[in-house]
Amino acid sequence: MAELDQKRTLILEAALKRFKRFGLSKTTMEEIARDLDISKGSLYYYFSDKESIYVAVVERMIADCFIDMSAFVETAPSTDAIINRYLELKETMLIEYHFLFGINQWIKDMPSSLMRQTIELLQTVEISFLSATITRGISLGELNESIDADDTAQLLINVLFGLWVIWCKWQATGFDPQDRESLHCFMQREKKVLDIFFNGLRYRPAINQDRL
Repeated sequence: MAELDQKRTLILEAALKRFKRFGLSKTTMEEIARDLDISKGSLYYYFSDKESIYVAVVERMIADCFIDMSAFVETAPSTDAIINRYLELKETMLIEYHFLFGINQWIKDMPSSLMRQTIELLQTVEISFLSATITRGISLGELNESIDADDTAQLLINVLFGLWVIWCKWQATGFDPQDRESLHCFMQREKKVLDIFFNGLRYRPAINQDRL
């Protein structure tokens, strides 16, 4: 079993290098097998097709990216500190892994089922992370304790994803996921949305009705 896990890990590492550089559509099973110096038949022993390798790579990469973030949330001094680190991570992921995620496919009117699965994988982790962030904010006394953390986190991710799609579609010169300056500009917009959102969640003392 340990040997099987080790082989799968090696395959995922090799596939990540390919997907990160060329994307899913321009990567073949033959190329992954050649990088590992194994036969294509041996590759199929561990994974049924390229898509199953891709999903496994995305799952592992997302988990690796967010594992430190999840630990940070538990001891973070404020929600602002968490959000700032989250935005740094997200910008890095968009810059370094745009081909892996196929983010240029996200803005299509009808993204493929595989792209939908990729989006859902990422959003599930983000929702869980933001729900934990909101819960942490409540425990710190920063956010209103009546907030439903899970529902609020899901709504926030829907807003952020909508912002991403609209921003990409309205780029005057066309969408370029490798344009770091443009991506940084988008992340600044996302920060403003998060600031507005979390300011609305912050605890405020009840208004003294006698003074009205």
